[in-house]
Amino acid sequence: MFGKKRVAMKRACGFFILIGLFTAISIFAESFKAGVAIFMGSTQGGMVTADIRKEGGGEDKTWEECIRIGELLADEALRIINEAKVQEIPGLYCAAKNIQFPIESEMMRFIFKNSPLKYNVDDNYNVTTQINLVNIGTAQILTVPGEALPNIGYYIKRNMNSNQPFLFGNTNDAFAYILTKVDFNSFTRYNYISRTSLGEMTGEIFIEEALEMVKSHPKPDQ
Repeated sequence: MFGKKRVAMKRACGFFILIGLFTAISIFAESFKAGVAIFMGSTQGGMVTADIRKEGGGEDKTWEECIRIGELLADEALRIINEAKVQEIPGLYCAAKNIQFPIESEMMRFIFKNSPLKYNVDDNYNVTTQINLVNIGTAQILTVPGEALPNIGYYIKRNMNSNQPFLFGNTNDAFAYILTKVDFNSFTRYNYISRTSLGEMTGEIFIEEALEMVKSHPKPDQ
């Protein structure tokens, strides 16, 4: 249907699967006049990994499997785009807000202290970051300054003022994993993502600030 550009997009999606869910990739979609598509990681921190287990044991870590999964994602993206209605004169609204997170992890404090990026950290180890809310037509977007776990994402999306809610992960800042306090260090599988997060309250603070932002700003087009 979309010719060579469709194949290129599928292969780009396959490459994205290989190098990680949060790697931004450009997908060439000019053949159906949709411009250049950009992949944005959402709230998939630590949880969304392709199931490449083989029936006889082991994993299928091949380029062919990478392409197969990428093509499935590309086909679904193209299906959604193909069936979507064009919004002729979509409204646009943008808002920004600074919020603070406490850096409770000693390892993360060391990283922030020695980072050449010179993050805005105060004497009490609170770091300031920015979150954005954007309404485009009937869609609403919230940015996430890290890799939030899926349960955080689903909860926030359910409370956004749109049937097309989007969360852009690792946007403005990339402060590692974001967990709720009930998930933090809750069991062995979460040891790594807990250790590489700012701390136990990061998820709670982000949820509160994000929902306050949704409530205090205009709704997207209905």
